[in-house]
Amino acid sequence: MYEHPYLAYKVTEFDQEQLQRAVDRRRFLQEHSDQIVPRGAGPLRSIWERMLRGSAARRSEARRSEAARTGRAAACESASAR
Repeated sequence: MYEHPYLAYKVTEFDQEQLQRAVDRRRFLQEHSDQIVPRGAGPLRSIWERMLRGSAARRSEARRSEAARTGRAAACESASAR
C-alpha cells in the first residue's frame, strides 16, 4: 500500500520538536538547579512512607523479640542501643 510522505514528515517533525523541548527543559533545569524547591509529600507518598516505616518497625521488633527469646544480642544492634 502506498503511504503519503506527508504523514512520515509530520511524525518526524513532531518527534524532533519533542526532543528539542526535552533538551531545552534539561538545560534550563541544570542552569537553574539552585532555584528548585522539592515538593512536600502528597497523600500517596505519605501513605507509602508510613507503610514502609511501619514494616521496618515490625521487622526490628521481631529481631528484638527473637534476640530476647534466644538470649543473644541482635547481630545488627548498634553499640548505642545496648
